[in-house]
Amino acid sequence: MGSMASGGARATTQPGTLYVVRLVITDHAVAFRGDKFMTRSSIPHYPRGADVRYDVRNRGTRPFSLNILGSTTGIVRPGKERSILVYWSTRGKFVFRPRPNGPAIRIWVV
Repeated sequence: MGSMASGGARATTQPGTLYVVRLVITDHAVAFRGDKFMTRSSIPHYPRGADVRYDVRNRGTRPFSLNILGSTTGIVRPGKERSILVYWSTRGKFVFRPRPNGPAIRIWVV
């Protein structure tokens, strides 16, 4: 058996935990609701390995679609809601946008 080096990476989330976050998208902004990983800078910092279900609500005036790491909502019409499941396996800073021409969504995985 090999030994573990000191100063290794921080622990990831506990397996089997699903976090649920509401994403409310308007024509000009994205709001995260109920996100326990939200920071004061309004950018969620998820631990690597987090499973997050996003309940995506369109409060804008035009239809859009959202793709986060291959999980896609399909077309979400105004007033409608869809859910997607995202597994955050890689650390980094990510930026996504609802299509077409939606506001930026910034997410960090630590």
